[in-house]
Amino acid sequence: MRSSVNAAVLSLVIERPSYGGEIGRRFEQRYDGLFDSRPQHMYKALDDLEEDGLIEPWSVEDEHGIEREGYRATARGARAYQAWLRARIRPSKRIREEVLIRFASTRPEDVETVEYLLDRYQHAVMALAAVPRVRTDNLVERALDKERQTMVDGTLRWIAWARDELRSREP
Repeated sequence: MRSSVNAAVLSLVIERPSYGGEIGRRFEQRYDGLFDSRPQHMYKALDDLEEDGLIEPWSVEDEHGIEREGYRATARGARAYQAWLRARIRPSKRIREEVLIRFASTRPEDVETVEYLLDRYQHAVMALAAVPRVRTDNLVERALDKERQTMVDGTLRWIAWARDELRSREP
């Protein structure tokens, strides 16, 4: 997959084949704040996905019942999407965005992938929590250290909440 934007757009096409404008609206709604993208990025992603054989043209009805040219995922696209969801997530400064983009791209019934993403996120956050505390009189460095600690604490609480929610859904 060329980019996370492409993967996110592919997830929306897999979820519901549609045309560019409708996919763009769902993209903005689902991924608001996770990407610094503009609508032209989404259309570029559709072009890339079609060029790579992951989606194909497909006739769809819009919200007014009008037939439009849209897209649907190919079998190759579905396999690429599943591979991207489960691909290794490398610890980095952008791990939050990477995990949340994949999380937002996951179907609620795909509990196995949700658990995998929560495990990867927790692992990365625990590594961040292990960074030694700043011991300095420098207010800026102390403030940044406190922000990191606050983010770690909040993220671990969110992960625990998400795990509780998963357990409560089990039969």
